[in-house]
Formats: sequence, C-alpha cells, structure tokens
Amino acid sequence: MADDRDEKVGDGTTENMSAADLLVQMRREAKAAAVKAERRKVEPFQFGFTSLLDALVVLLMFLLVTISADPLNVKMDERLLLARSTSDFEPKDAIPILIKKGFIAVDDKEVVRVDCKMQGGVCSDADVQNRTKCDQNPKQCTADERNRLKTMSFFVDKSYKEDADENSFLIVPLQKALEELVKSEQEENRELKREFKGLVNIIADRAIPFRLIAEVVHTAGTAQLSNMRFAIIKVSNR
Repeated sequence: MADDRDEKVGDGTTENMSAADLLVQMRREAKAAAVKAERRKVEPFQFGFTSLLDALVVLLMFLLVTISADPLNVKMDERLLLARSTSDFEPKDAIPILIKKGFIAVDDKEVVRVDCKMQGGVCSDADVQNRTKCDQNPKQCTADERNRLKTMSFFVDKSYKEDADENSFLIVPLQKALEELVKSEQEENRELKREFKGLVNIIADRAIPFRLIAEVVHTAGTAQLSNMRFAIIKVSNR
C-alpha cells in the first residue's frame, strides 16, 4: 500500500501526498506566485534629462509664437509706415491683421494682394520706396514729387471681393483666414473655460486709404471679430 501511495506523488494532485511532498509543492507555488507579482510591479516614473529637454523645447516654441504675434515687434519698412498719434495703444492678446503696401497678412501669413496704381499706371517698387521716404521726411522730396506720389491708390482687386463686386466690402480670402483662426481660438477658450472676446489688432501703413481699412474692418466683423485696436506710433501731445 505504501508503494502505491508513493507512485502517485508528483502527478499534480494532493490527495495521496505525504506531508513532506505537500510542503515542497506549496513552497514551489508560493515562489512562482512571488515571481509573477514581482514582474507586475510598475517601475516608478523618472524625470530624466531627455524629458526635461522636451519641456524646454515646447516652452521655447510657445515663446517664439507669442513674440511673433506681438504687434509691437512689427518692423517698419518701405511698405509699412505706421500712423502717428498721441493716443495710447495696448497690444493685448489678439489676432493681428497687417495691411502693407503690397499685401494683407493675418498672423504673419500673406492672404491677399494689395495693388497700387498711380496716374493711370502700376506703381513701381521705386515709387513705393520714395513714397515712404517722403512721408518720413518731406524735406527730402520736392513739392512736385510729393504731389505725384500722393496720387497713389492702394486697393484690393475685385476678384478677391464677394461676388467679384468692386463695390463689395467683403474680402473673401481675408474672411476665410480669420474664420479659421477664430474657430481655433474659440476651441482653445472652451477647453480653458475662457471667454472669447473677439479681439483684433490692425497694423496698417499710413498711406492705406480709408476705403481699404473699412473693407478690412467689415470683413473682420463678419468673422466675429468686433473688438478692434489700431497700431500707431506714439508721439508727444505737446
């Protein structure tokens, strides 16, 4: 009988095991369970050097985007000369619209061309540069030259207007660009639980006529941008 009991040890059952064999098997199972539990352990998170560099790169990109959208960092050239005023201008967080002698840009991206005509012909680059030079320092130009340059007319071609109507105030490419930015800003505000204020900063060359500025203002209004500010050069009121 004893021999029959010994032959059954190790077949996976515990009915006929001796106390010693049962103890050995229990120890094996406990050891296997401990090994499995050790493998399931999750190593603690370590903030390494690589992740720190990633964070710094993201921060740097955010700063670059923020600075590039700041209207105070707009560089004036022969196609952009800001108007002068004694009023204050506060460049708050807003969508920037740039109107230069040559194009209209939204958030530093050119969206539509601005044409120029003078005395029945197309303005040359030299004419544009001379206009800016004369506006900055009238003494550098003769009276005849100033009068000739003041006949410049800046406008957006009717092909960019609604229904290709020359009298329309809606500039279609500008409207589309603004609507995309407004949609993105609204989604961001919803996630951050902030109010959408519809702010826009308009940076226009002083030679741009009122008609074109009015078209830009109207187009911005159709894109839910109703709170507008105009960039100027602050001068003394004395």
